[in-house]
Amino acid sequence: MVLRFRVAGFPVQVHPLFLLMTLVTGTTGWSSPARIAVWFCVVFVSVLVHELGHALMFRRYGHAASISLHGLGGTARSEGGGHLTHRQELWIALAGPLAGFLLGGLVLALDRTLHIGQAGSLARSAVWGLLWANFGWGVFNLLPVLPLDGGHVMAAVIRERGGRRYEWLVHAISLGTAACGLVLSIIWKETWLGMFALVLGVINVNGFMKAWVERKYTLRIRSASQRARPTQQDGEQASAQVEQFLAGLRQSPSAPPPEPRAAPPPEPRPEKPPVSRAPRPERRTPLNRHFLQEEDFPELPPDPQFVGELLLSNGLPELAIQPLRATFNEAPTPHTGHVLVAALLQSQRYEDLTRLLSSPSQQHLGNETLALIASHADASNQPALASRARELREGRARSEPLPARGPHDSEKPG
Repeated sequence: MVLRFRVAGFPVQVHPLFLLMTLVTGTTGWSSPARIAVWFCVVFVSVLVHELGHALMFRRYGHAASISLHGLGGTARSEGGGHLTHRQELWIALAGPLAGFLLGGLVLALDRTLHIGQAGSLARSAVWGLLWANFGWGVFNLLPVLPLDGGHVMAAVIRERGGRRYEWLVHAISLGTAACGLVLSIIWKETWLGMFALVLGVINVNGFMKAWVERKYTLRIRSASQRARPTQQDGEQASAQVEQFLAGLRQSPSAPPPEPRAAPPPEPRPEKPPVSRAPRPERRTPLNRHFLQEEDFPELPPDPQFVGELLLSNGLPELAIQPLRATFNEAPTPHTGHVLVAALLQSQRYEDLTRLLSSPSQQHLGNETLALIASHADASNQPALASRARELREGRARSEPLPARGPHDSEKPG
């Protein structure tokens, strides 16, 4: 049976497995039922405060949130809102450990001031447990391995600096950290550390393999797009041809053409047998190099969201519009709507944006997406589009509707 209540306006669910795991860890280090009860309260309060830190930061960025306590700790989940930037995701990930450090610092200050409990007492055990749970677990949770908070911080930094193309590096660092933990567990003879490192490694193997495949497709798309773009040498040759053509047009039509010089008769040459040669490949001119040829485009996986975001991140917004529109029509969420709008803005498809804002699908666009449309429309001299985006955003602020929840809502494990 799941226990449900609310804290600071956030719905909280406590699963039975959380209670079981807390009791199991308490029986290994505590000798009496009273001390086990103290340990249970310490873990419950510490994990709840940690997840409240995540939830409060979600609320700070305009997202509703819920908290779930389960067998692996806790999770603060976003219940909907606008698109989160990588920097916002970094602060959301850091908010949980910072809340734990704040609670541990408060307990430490009270203990130094009031000298809570005698050695061996229940009060002293509670103080020691709170310090260990908030400082010890907090530092451990900052290790650069997914799905810990330190892994989310590392992922936000890498995605902010390099984008989606370095997603494989996030899981590679996570696997390296898990491998180090496994080695240390063997050296220190700590079974729990080895099991935990093994679980983290297994979690990141699948993500690394998927990201490595995405990297392969990214490199192929970038290679194809580079071949489709004209080089500086091609531009210089085209300019020389244009200048030569214009110079010929500037010659006076009345001027007599120059008399051709008599050329000496060619000397006879011995005949050579014909040699079969392979046909030369068709040479691309600077004009047709602007477009991707169908044979140059790599074969892509069937997931339209993956294809669209991959094309958009590699500077091909026109090609990204169709798969992103298909994804948004199938699963209209703030995230899918934001990437579709980004592709339309980069392609200057303002008529499509106007139709999107006039359709019922506009309710799935986040407030940050509407603000992005308004700012780009102002810069591109599209006052009608900017006015429509601001009108929708102000209307939502007045009515305060419930945010739409989608299947790709972000979450931050504790």
